[in-house]
Amino acid sequence: MIAVNRLKTLLNAGYFVVSAELTPPRHYKIKPLISKAEKIADYVDVVHLNDNALSQARLSNVVAAHLIQQIGIEPVVQLTLRHKNRIALQSDLLGLAALGIRNVMILGGYPCSIGSDPEAKEANDISAIDAIAAIHNLTTYGKMFNGDAIAPAPDFYIGTIALPYATPDKLDESMALLEAKIARGARYIQLQATFDLTAMQQWMAEVVKRGLHQRVHFIGAVFPFSSWKGLEFLQKMPGFYIPNEVVERIRRGDCKSESLKITLELIEGMQAIEGIRGIHLRLIGSSDCSQIVQLAGLRQFA
Repeated sequence: MIAVNRLKTLLNAGYFVVSAELTPPRHYKIKPLISKAEKIADYVDVVHLNDNALSQARLSNVVAAHLIQQIGIEPVVQLTLRHKNRIALQSDLLGLAALGIRNVMILGGYPCSIGSDPEAKEANDISAIDAIAAIHNLTTYGKMFNGDAIAPAPDFYIGTIALPYATPDKLDESMALLEAKIARGARYIQLQATFDLTAMQQWMAEVVKRGLHQRVHFIGAVFPFSSWKGLEFLQKMPGFYIPNEVVERIRRGDCKSESLKITLELIEGMQAIEGIRGIHLRLIGSSDCSQIVQLAGLRQFA
């Protein structure tokens, strides 16, 4: 088991963290996923395992995280409330604690209707804010969600997500939701992958104005893509906004090279934003981040 929480230690020390996201397969053959993790291990600080991504039934990310931890890579386990009621959530948390896995991220998730089993019923049992509060209470006081005590208390480092943009009339609402998550116990905020740097800069300026960057760590995110088809897929996904100028750049130029340029520009811009303490690479559909990490200067290699 990993004795030190690397993610927490690096963020608290002011280190600029780099993470990447892997997607467990829709089967139980784990070797390809382990191989992907090994290939990116030297380029990232931690690896996220998403939770039934795109509402598709997949290998348990708790199992995947345990196997990745065994080869020396610190995992972050995403816990999606779409398909977990509070009983299932607590079961996963106890399992993670038993395995010595500490980094968790709470998110709502896309609706079941878009996934592999559209007839599935969504849990809708506990909100993200209430889940964060309950996990914080479990970590701080050793109290299960119903108040039952356990000892010793598990040591979870709690993260969640936020959309890094809002129209002027929705900005206060966006900040209120963010502040509620922080107040309930979130310690790091991973921002949704963005293609609109200006909107993110404006949103983070409000974060800084309110001093929220001094209370939690904010991690920017990019979604590398290498084809027009990939961009079209992202345009259809809820929570993404892709400016017209990005679309036009891809249409006019060589898709693969222009996509890489856009990703590198976004990373460079995010690094310059006050309050951003790391970059997360969403690698859904891809397993290689080495080129991006090296070209962006996120790691120094001899």
